[in-house]
Amino acid sequence: MKRFFLGLPVACLLAGCTPAPETPQGASPQVLEAGHQIYTANCATCHQVDGYGVENMQPALVNDDIVAGDPQMLVRVLLKGPAAVLPPDRPHYSNTMPVFARLTDEQIADVLTFIRHDYGNQASPISAQQVQTIRAQSGS
Repeated sequence: MKRFFLGLPVACLLAGCTPAPETPQGASPQVLEAGHQIYTANCATCHQVDGYGVENMQPALVNDDIVAGDPQMLVRVLLKGPAAVLPPDRPHYSNTMPVFARLTDEQIADVLTFIRHDYGNQASPISAQQVQTIRAQSGS
């Protein structure tokens, strides 16, 4: 029995077993769950539950440069809408994303942290303090 347990780590290494990944860059499971709930209630109808959007109607969030990029720009997209924040030569879709300034700073931080964590983005979390600062700067 002792030999089995000593050989198990070696067998796992040879078989490619890896420990379960930790939540990257400080996003707590509670924040990710809250963000998932906010996403489901506010975003999934258009961007779909899986984050792939609908071709020519809503953009995918999966592996998206804007989602994984500058947190300030992403927060401003929710507060002001894409048309007010993103460059005019960006891809356009037939459905217009509404403004989500009605969400609290914490809700925006949670949903964006969820989106930046999931869907292949693996970007850093966004805090409610960051959202509060950006909201104050943008007058939203």
